[in-house]
Amino acid sequence: RSAMVHSGMEYPRCRITVNLSPAGIPKRGSHFDLAMAMGILAATGQVFQRNMENFAFFGELSLDGALQKTRGILPMVMAAKKMGLENVIVPAANLEEAMLVQGANLYGASGLAEVVDFFNLKKNLIPRRGRPPKVIEESYTVDFADVKGQEAAKRALIVAVSGGHGILMMGSPSTGKTMLAERIPTIMPPMTGDEILETTVIYSIAGLLSKDTPYITKRPFRHPHHTITARGLLGGGHFVPRPGEITLANNGVLFLDEAGEFNRQLIDSLRTPLEKKTITLIRRGVPYIFPAEFMLAAATNLCKCGYFEDPNHDCKCSPREIEQYQRKLSGPIMERIDIHLRLFPVGYEDLTDEKAMSSAEMKEKIQGAREMQRRRYRGTGIFLNQQLCETMMETYCPLGEEEQALISRAYYTLKLNPRTLIRVKRVARTIADLEESEDIKVRHLTEALQYREKK
Repeated sequence: RSAMVHSGMEYPRCRITVNLSPAGIPKRGSHFDLAMAMGILAATGQVFQRNMENFAFFGELSLDGALQKTRGILPMVMAAKKMGLENVIVPAANLEEAMLVQGANLYGASGLAEVVDFFNLKKNLIPRRGRPPKVIEESYTVDFADVKGQEAAKRALIVAVSGGHGILMMGSPSTGKTMLAERIPTIMPPMTGDEILETTVIYSIAGLLSKDTPYITKRPFRHPHHTITARGLLGGGHFVPRPGEITLANNGVLFLDEAGEFNRQLIDSLRTPLEKKTITLIRRGVPYIFPAEFMLAAATNLCKCGYFEDPNHDCKCSPREIEQYQRKLSGPIMERIDIHLRLFPVGYEDLTDEKAMSSAEMKEKIQGAREMQRRRYRGTGIFLNQQLCETMMETYCPLGEEEQALISRAYYTLKLNPRTLIRVKRVARTIADLEESEDIKVRHLTEALQYREKK
C-alpha cells in the first residue's frame, strides 16, 4: 500500500485476494512485492495489460516505492526462462547478476513508478540481453614461491588439485600448513562458464553478491572457524534453508584449519557430502538439495600443545591427551580424505632457497593432468579422477601383474580396506596423468601409498 501510494497510484479500498500458486510449495520472501503490486494495478485498471502475461516481475519494494536489491534473483530468472518467460523485470541493482541467463530480455528498474510508466507507454525501458559469463584468469597477491622448504608438500598439493582429491596436512605449528592451504586457489584452473553460473546461483541465494561482485569468477576459498555451528557448516534455517560453508565452497576449496579443534560430530557430518557431493536438508517435509562439489583441505596439529613428534620441541601432553586429540578425526572421516601429508619443521638453509616452486610452475603441471582427464572422461558425466566410482575402476584404472602384486601386499601391510584401496588407485591415476602416462605404473602406486600414512 505504502509503495503504491508514494508512487502516485491508488490502493483499492476493497478486499484483495492474491493467489500464490502452486499451493504445495512453501513461499517466503520479499521478492513477490513487485509482482503482487503489478497484479493489483492491472486488476484495478491503473496499468495497461500490454503483454504483461509475457513478463516476469521480481523485486522487493521499499515504503517509498523504490525497488531494492533482492536476494536470489539469478535462480528466479533462470526458472522464469525455463518456463518460457523471456522478458523479466528486476531491480536495477540486480541487473548485472541477472544477465548471466542467456537468451533472456532483462529490464532493470529503480522503482514501481518506472515499471508502471513502461507499461503505460510513458517511459521506455531498454532491455539488455543475457550473455554467457566471461571466463577470467584471476590474479592473486600470494604465491607458492613464498613457501620455502616444503617442496614435497607442494608436490602433494599438485596431485591433490590435479585430481580434485582431499588433503589432510598434519604437523607442528609453523610448518606452513596454513600458508600452503591459502595458496591452493592460485594453482586451480580458471572457472568455466557453467561453474561461474552455478557458483553465482549459490551466492545469490545466500545474499552474498554485491555491486562490486555481481557474479563469482574466482574459485571460492572458504575458511570457517572451528567454533562454527552445524547450521553454518552444512546449511539450514527454520523455513527455507540457506547454503552453508560446504555449499559456498562448491567448485572451490573448503579449508578446515586446526581440524582437531572442531567438534568431532561436526567433522563426521562431512562424511556424506564428501561421498555424494550434495547435502540434503528437509524442512516441513520438503527436501532442499544443495551442491557440495568442493575440494577439502584440512590442517591439524598432532596434539593439543602441537609439538608431538616435533624434533625441535618437547611435547607437554600426556599419552591419553594425545590419543584423545587425534581421535577428533575419526577413522571414517580419515578414510574419505585421499591424501594424508606429514609436514616437518623447515631448516634455516631451506628458508634461503631461491628455487622454491612457484604457483605458475605448479599450475602448468596441473593443467596438463586435467586436460588428460577431460579427454578421458568425455561423455561420462565426470571430470576428475576423484569422481571415479567403484564400477569405473576396472575401465580407467587397470593394473598390470607387477602393479597388482604391489597393491596386494600393501593391502595387508598398510591395513587398507576396499574404500581406501579405491582412493589409492584414484590418486595413482592422477600421478600417472601428471606424467602423461596412460598406464598406472609401480612408481605411481608407490607414491600414492605414501599418502595413506596414518596419524
